[in-house]
Amino acid sequence: MPTAPVDHEGTVLYYEDSGIPAKSANYVTLVLIHGTCFHSAVYRPMLPFAAEHNLRLVLLNLRGYPGSTDYSPADLDKLRDSDPESQEQAMAERGLEIAEFLRWYIDTEAIPPITLTPEGVSTGGISLLSWSGGNWFTVAMFGNAGTIPESTRKLLNTYLRSFVMFDPSSTVIGHSIPPGLSSLRRDASAPVDEQVAIFAVDVSAYYPPYEIPDDIDPPPTFDVPRRPLHEASAEINPKYAPTSTKMSPETLRDLTHSPIMKEYQHVLWGVNREVLKTNLHRALYDCRVDDGTGMRKPIWPDVLRLGRHEIIRAGHQKANPEHRRDMQLHMLKNANHFVHWEEPERFIKFLTGIV
Repeated sequence: MPTAPVDHEGTVLYYEDSGIPAKSANYVTLVLIHGTCFHSAVYRPMLPFAAEHNLRLVLLNLRGYPGSTDYSPADLDKLRDSDPESQEQAMAERGLEIAEFLRWYIDTEAIPPITLTPEGVSTGGISLLSWSGGNWFTVAMFGNAGTIPESTRKLLNTYLRSFVMFDPSSTVIGHSIPPGLSSLRRDASAPVDEQVAIFAVDVSAYYPPYEIPDDIDPPPTFDVPRRPLHEASAEINPKYAPTSTKMSPETLRDLTHSPIMKEYQHVLWGVNREVLKTNLHRALYDCRVDDGTGMRKPIWPDVLRLGRHEIIRAGHQKANPEHRRDMQLHMLKNANHFVHWEEPERFIKFLTGIV
C-alpha cells in the first residue's frame, strides 16, 4: 500500500499511481483529489486511458480516507472551535499536506519538469485536479501559499502546470446555494450507511441546465425549483438515473468511506463561511504573497483551470486583474457530477486539452 509522508509527525497519504506511459520522457503527471465520501477509487475507470494521452495519473486519498492517516481529536477540535482563526489554521494544515505530497512525489519519482518544445508546446510537469468537496483542501493550499516552505514554492514554480477545480461544491466557496437550486440532504443523526446512500443519490443525479447571471448580488431565485431528472418525471431515460443507483451495492461500498459521515464531514460542513471566503479570495482573487523583501508578488499566477462555476467567475471578474490568478473556464456538456466514472475516456480526452 503506497503512502507518502506529509509532515514530521508520521502523517501519511495513500495514493495509487498509473505509472510512466511507455517510452515517454515528457509525460504530464495529473494528481486527482477526490470529493466528499467518495474516495480516489472513483477515478480508477480513467486509468486504462491515461497512457495513450501521455498522462500519468496519481489517485490521492485525503486524511481520514482509506490508507491515509485518520484525523486526530485535536484536528476535530480546531474545526469545532468557534474562533475563525482556529478553523483557518485547521484548513491551512490540510492544504500544506497536499503541497508536501506534491513536493515528495516530484522528488521521489523524478518526474519531468515543465519544458517548452521548439514548437512552443508545454510538456512535463504536474497538474492538480480536485473534484467537488475536495476543493476545500486544494483551495486551502493555494490560499495559504505564503506559508508553504520556500523550497517547495520554488520547486512548484518549475513543475506546477495547472490547478483544475472540477465542479467545486458551493460549500467550498462559502456561499449559500441560490433559492430554488437543489441542496444536499444532511441528517447527522441517521445511520452512516443511510447517510451515504442519500448523499450518493443527491450528488450523482442528473439535473436540468441552468444559468446564473454575472451579477449575483442579490442571488437569483429559481422558480420553479430545479429538480433532479429522476424526480421530475414518472418515466426517466435510464441514462439519466443517478450514477449511484446504477452501481451494485458492493461497488458503492468500495467507492465510499462511510465513517467520514459519522462526525468529521458534518464538522467540516459547519466551518465558518468567512473562513472559506478568505481562503478562496487568497487562492483566486489575490494570489500575492510576501517574497521575503516585504513586497507582495503573485505566486503561481497562471495555474488555474475551472469547471463552470458562476459564483467564482463573478468574483474573479471583480478582482484586480494584476493580483488575481489567471483563470480559464471549461464546460463539459451533457454530463453529471460523475462523468469521470460514467464516461472515463471522454473525461480523459477533455482533460488532455486543459492540463
